[in-house]
Amino acid sequence: MKLSLAGWSLHRLFRSQKDPLRLVDFPAMAQSRFGIDAVELNSPFFVSREPKYLKQLSSAAENARVRLLNIAVDEVGDLSADNDLDRNRAVQNYGRWVPVAAEIGATAIRANTGGMGIIDLNKGLTCCIDSFRRLADLGTKHGVSILIENHGGISTDPLNIVSIIDAVRSTHGETVIGTMPDFGNWTDNVDRYSSLARILPFAKAVHAKVFDIDEQLNHPKFDLAKCVALAKACGYDGYLGIEYEGGQDQIEGVTRAVARLTPML
Repeated sequence: MKLSLAGWSLHRLFRSQKDPLRLVDFPAMAQSRFGIDAVELNSPFFVSREPKYLKQLSSAAENARVRLLNIAVDEVGDLSADNDLDRNRAVQNYGRWVPVAAEIGATAIRANTGGMGIIDLNKGLTCCIDSFRRLADLGTKHGVSILIENHGGISTDPLNIVSIIDAVRSTHGETVIGTMPDFGNWTDNVDRYSSLARILPFAKAVHAKVFDIDEQLNHPKFDLAKCVALAKACGYDGYLGIEYEGGQDQIEGVTRAVARLTPML
């Protein structure tokens, strides 16, 4: 495994009112500040989807010798909505990012299942499966995988994620659909480690969610080493994407995350 860096780790810098971090500068920063040569981008931080901007972004990454791994897409709709109009709009909105990923050389997008506050789970799952099959159609066309993260809504239950993955793979194969297990995105009523073990076998990317790490490099929120060991045990050998979500200075938070995770690789 190798470390990568999720752009969300620096979201306060991207959204700063004074001298915000530009997405085109993020790859070089990951390399120069943290020694990381692969990054995940976040859709809210894109200035544009126009070809000129995408070329600027991919050129910046190439010049920094940093890989653009995937795009985490957010805030574009509910893929589990039982209202056809709303769900169709969500599929279209997510789908717009598939050719963007292909254009910049990223191999995947992450799409959220949606389903916050869902009442009829069976109907929601049926709708969600249909949405991901339609995204898989686009992914197949452009050579881009569609990833599901445990990220709220229907995806808070790992069994739901597995159901969606199995259904889409039955019609589209294994290449175009997979999971992005996140170490930290589990509710208190779900066992973190057994839940990870259920979705890690389908992983094409992993979020090493990190909260505040102390000066002795302890991570009190949960056992990072156990999470990494689970990923290895499930056969995952890809990038381990640091996603810092603590309250410390974000540069310091990522720096400590690199120091804590590197010996585990």
